[in-house]
Amino acid sequence: MTTSRDVRVGFIGSGFARRVQLPALALVPGARATAVASGHRANAEAVAREFGLPHFFTDGTELARSADVDLVIVSSTPDTHARYAIAALEAGKHVLCEKPMAIDAFEAAQMVTASEQHPDRLAWIDHELRYEPNRRRAHELIRSNAIGELRHVELSLKPYLRGDGRPQTAEAPWSWWFDASRGGGILGAVGSHLIDLFRFWSGSEITYVAGLAETFVKERKDETGALRPVTADDFASCVLQTANSAVATITLSTVAHHGPGHVGQVTGSEGTLLLSGETKLELGKPGGPLEDISAPDDLWEKTKPNNMWARSFVRLLREMVEVIRGGAAQGEPATFRDGWQVQRVLDAIRGGRGVRLD
Repeated sequence: MTTSRDVRVGFIGSGFARRVQLPALALVPGARATAVASGHRANAEAVAREFGLPHFFTDGTELARSADVDLVIVSSTPDTHARYAIAALEAGKHVLCEKPMAIDAFEAAQMVTASEQHPDRLAWIDHELRYEPNRRRAHELIRSNAIGELRHVELSLKPYLRGDGRPQTAEAPWSWWFDASRGGGILGAVGSHLIDLFRFWSGSEITYVAGLAETFVKERKDETGALRPVTADDFASCVLQTANSAVATITLSTVAHHGPGHVGQVTGSEGTLLLSGETKLELGKPGGPLEDISAPDDLWEKTKPNNMWARSFVRLLREMVEVIRGGAAQGEPATFRDGWQVQRVLDAIRGGRGVRLD
């Protein structure tokens, strides 16, 4: 796997890839973008022109087979993830797949099988919160027993902010994000990250799931002004339990008008960790006050946009490129098997009843 040349990166998708991932590559030594693919030729051409990419494609499978790509980043809509990721692995490429991993656990299992048939290729899921400094520090503190036995975790996001920093509203135009058949909805978009974060922190597999996903805004106008049905969830809540009896509650809302944003509280037998927003971490011991132990972020204001998702993506991609070039992973990246476990939980929540996972 060792290579002295740059890792050539191809992007399938022209939305999140254009806003976050391609700009992030400027902060990743040893990597350069060579191709982009989009189902809309105009989008592919525009992105290639904007970032000076020598190749563009209108089909992700063509990019996956390109001789000018070493690493394929699958950043298209979730209903295409399995097809493109499997094609890339079969073509001998490394793969970083966006979340949610797939439409359901069946598709995710097919992706795991493909990754295991090509063990010399990296197959990771973009659960970049594992690389966010405060969440990574929380992981280290939990694993070092700094707060004692892990008992319960509360994670929430209210309201959900759009790309322009404003809360999602009933007036937001219809797009694939509101179509369940294409993998839209807050549960897959953000819930998958928080489920993975709980697994990452606890070091134990989730064995019980009870949850509910709901759609409050039933219709939205598309770009023509026509009303379209909304089939994807705009609210989700669940209770999870791991094999070592740790419990988590997760609540997500795109329809909340106000709220604290990202909040996480981790309760152990000997202390508390409190995450507020994207940049603050506090530690408290029983009977004592919370102490600010926030981790420094050397990427602050270097990414566009300047948020924890973009900064964490840079760190994850730096690690992936380093491993492809022969180095060792310093963190614990989420593999396709991790993504499959998260997908099983998503499926159970959408089922709307308590489920025990074997």
